[in-house]
Amino acid sequence: MRLLRYRPRSVAETRERLRSLGFTDQEIDKTISTAEAADLLNDEAFARLWVEDRLLHHPLSRRAIQQELAEKKIDRETINAALERLYPAEKEKELALELAQARMAKYANLDRNRAMQRTISFLTRRGFSFSLARTVVRSLSGGRND
Repeated sequence: MRLLRYRPRSVAETRERLRSLGFTDQEIDKTISTAEAADLLNDEAFARLWVEDRLLHHPLSRRAIQQELAEKKIDRETINAALERLYPAEKEKELALELAQARMAKYANLDRNRAMQRTISFLTRRGFSFSLARTVVRSLSGGRND
């Protein structure tokens, strides 16, 4: 239970962590069942919390969040449900635009081309496609292609 007090975890993540700590499969199964019954361990709630946290504190593309949740061994249906509810596809462009505006303001002292390149690189590191990043940055610079 201390593992779950530290931070929320997926069922698979909890299972792997307990196994690495030397617990038997029987002890692990009992602990997970108890935690699920007490609603302390819930993959749907974990996925929703993960998406909310990413959107508020470390915005990423839908694809990047999807990949992170898959690495936590959350099933695809649960991931898709959380993303559709909290981060619909149309919101991705809005988020990319917000991030690009903030980043371009940070680079106000650089020449425009360099600021655009750095902003595109920033967005792609956050998991946004190159084409979306380029489109958003160009729209902010008045559509010019200097």
